[in-house]
Parts: sequence; structure tokens; C-alpha cells
Amino acid sequence: MKTHAIGIDIGGTRTKIGLVNLASGRVEAMHITPTETRDGGRFLALIGEAIRLFTDRAAAEETEVAGVGIGVPGFVFAGGVVDSTYGFLDFMEDYPLADLITRQHGLPCRLDNDARVVALGEALYGQGRGVSRVLVLTLGTGLGLGFTIDGRLDGSLPFAHMGGHLTVVSSDAVCYCGKTGCLESLVSSAGIQRIASRRAWAATYPTVPPTAETIFSQQLAGNDDARAIIDEYVGYLKTGIDNYINLYAPDLIVLGGGIAKGLQHLTDQLHTPSLLNPYKAYKTRVAVSELGEQAGILGGAALFTEQT
Repeated sequence: MKTHAIGIDIGGTRTKIGLVNLASGRVEAMHITPTETRDGGRFLALIGEAIRLFTDRAAAEETEVAGVGIGVPGFVFAGGVVDSTYGFLDFMEDYPLADLITRQHGLPCRLDNDARVVALGEALYGQGRGVSRVLVLTLGTGLGLGFTIDGRLDGSLPFAHMGGHLTVVSSDAVCYCGKTGCLESLVSSAGIQRIASRRAWAATYPTVPPTAETIFSQQLAGNDDARAIIDEYVGYLKTGIDNYINLYAPDLIVLGGGIAKGLQHLTDQLHTPSLLNPYKAYKTRVAVSELGEQAGILGGAALFTEQT
């Protein structure tokens, strides 16, 4: 196996690109660029600059690069075509991204759904290392879901990538998927903002923006209004996790994404052990990612490991 690979995690506002040592699971170099959402040519140019930077570095160090692995939102075919990103990337309907990367850089390119790629990174190099069944929930602008068994993705295609669209409540804003009360719409960053709006946060604290980071920090500081918002948020997330337990029976649930770090002190509240479990001796635990934004980079590169 070649020792290094380039991993790319395409995010809502930023794209993270890194050169990864596959043996150690270490990101040896990292580059972040704004995500270009409208112009396919500019998108390729921005990530191409980083790819060339890393391939030049690898060549100077006489290191072989196995290829470029990319996590892309939406349904991704193994052949390299992105079926849909639901309006997130305007140019990427039926877009042969893998072929374009290979032609430009002379390297193999593999794609998968972004949340699955994050899950692979966590399973091989993060909290899930050495754990058999690992479910990873990426909490940010939406809710991404990835599941691994013994360090491998559960199947070759991301059929469950819409798994965040479980109906949790009968009343709430209509989600972009068409349902009302989706878990994704409740536990995303926009979900926290909607809870804050219903609880009149802006009127009470006009100079304090109701971002997830602010609400969590206010809760830790003892703000009762922030605590009420987080309590409601945790209730929704707990309901979702308890549903996922009956679907996947994970040994470990890892929370990643921008919201996850605010949940570090609340993990013991996110699962109800007294509910009916998948089997008699079943146990699980909830943990927050320690890889942070490197998880997607590591997972993209890990598409070139021997296990996958």
C-alpha cells in the first residue's frame, strides 16, 4: 500500500484538504479554501492548487501518493458522478468529479458521501478505532449520518444518506425534504436558531446572536434561557439517537461537526438505556469527536486503505 493519500472534505462554507499518512492516521499538511458553490471550473481550480501543493511536497520527500479521496454531500455513485447535492453545489448534478481530478492530476480519485467519509475517518483514526459498530452523526448545517462495521463502510453506496430525515415531532418548520418535524431540521445549527427564536432570544438579548456556539457558551455560563434552549435541543437529539440505536445497534455513537463540541458535557443525557434495546446485553456510549474538522480529510484519504 502506498503510504500517503490526499483527503478532501467539501463543506458548506469551507473545503478542507490534507495530505494524510495512512499508516499513522496523521494529517501532515492541511489547506482550507472557501467552497465554490456555483462555478465548476473555479471549484476545480481552488482544490487543484492544494492538490498540486501536496503532490509536490510528497515528490520532494520521495513519498508516493495513492490518490485523492473526496467526501461530497448528496448521493455519490462509485463511478464518480454526484447525483444530487440538493442545491448546495449548483454545478454538481451528474458531475464527473473523479474523472476530472484524475485527468488534471494523474491520480486515482474516489468519492463517497461526505458524512460516510467522516464516519470512516472516525472509525479508523478517531474515537471508533478498535470498535466494531460505529455510528457517526455530523451536526452542522444539516445532519449527516455514516455507519461502519469493523472499520469498513456499510455498503458501497450511500443509500442511507437521507437518514437525518426521521420525523421527530408533528409540528415544526417544513424541511427541504418535504416532511415536517425532521430530526435534521431540529438538530442542525438552523434548528438551534429556530428554538431560540421561539423562545424570544433576540428580544431578550438583542446584542447576542443566537448562534449554536453562543447559546452553548451562555448555557455553560449559567444563563437559564440558554439552558432551556439546549434542553429542548438535547431532547430532539436524544429521540433521534434512541431511534438510530434500534436501526443500527452501534457499539459507539460519535458526534462530529461544528455543533458537537458544545455537547461534550452532555453526552450522558443523549441515550436512554432503559428503553427496549436491540438485544439483551446491548450497551452503547455516546462520545464527541476528537478529530474535529480533520475527520473528513482522514476519511477521504482512507478510501485508499486496504480495508475499504
